[in-house]
Amino acid sequence: MPIIVQFEHDYQHKLMSQSFPEPTHLATKADVQAWRSAWMGALSSWHSPYKVLVDCRNLEIGDAPEVRQALDLMVKFFHGFFLRKIVGFGGAVDRGYDQLPFPVLGSAEDAALDLGVRTPKDRAPSDFRSTIQLQNHFQQHVIELNFSEPVVLVTKEQLQILRSKLMNNLMQWHSKWSLIIDCTNLEVAPEASADLAKLLTVLKGFFMKKAIGYSPKGIKESYPFEVFRARHRAAAALEAEGAFSGDAADCKSRKA
Repeated sequence: MPIIVQFEHDYQHKLMSQSFPEPTHLATKADVQAWRSAWMGALSSWHSPYKVLVDCRNLEIGDAPEVRQALDLMVKFFHGFFLRKIVGFGGAVDRGYDQLPFPVLGSAEDAALDLGVRTPKDRAPSDFRSTIQLQNHFQQHVIELNFSEPVVLVTKEQLQILRSKLMNNLMQWHSKWSLIIDCTNLEVAPEASADLAKLLTVLKGFFMKKAIGYSPKGIKESYPFEVFRARHRAAAALEAEGAFSGDAADCKSRKA
């Protein structure tokens, strides 16, 4: 089974959160290497020192000496790439956490306190925030938004979470940008449409030029922005502004 690692980036507080959405057993050096490769890929959006909080509740460590050695080398490697400190949480007996070259505490709150960062919300991997995926196309001045699972925007809390994740992502931006939204998994309830429109207005105050969508799951009129049937049509609309090219990004590859 492949090693799957989810990453959450809080650029404002310089915190990277890592979790394992499925039961994961690090039994070999190759397993550790898979974690290391995923972590390295997540670093592409970082340009400053950071701390790491690891949710270990689905993690089990094998007792092979090569696993401990590979874990030691991995953490030493990332210390060379501006990792300041790493702490885990969700510790349980007989899970091999003594093999890890960092402490594993009982709760997320204890781990955050040890890291000296704000206390994170204890979120399940399937919650709304984790479905929000953002991909930055800096050269094309575009942020691409999609949802990994079907969602219906209904509540003000959902919109606040969406705003929070977008604003956090904007910490990386220093230019005007446009938002392209994959609506394949997105529906907007009538009572939420006006609030979503207000959110887009707020984003215009942070140098957003335009918001545009494609592949609507719901009724086109329910989205408070222009929506096209196909991605290439939406990309063409932005390309007409000199902002985006339809082949600039791989639709199947997006980051959180």
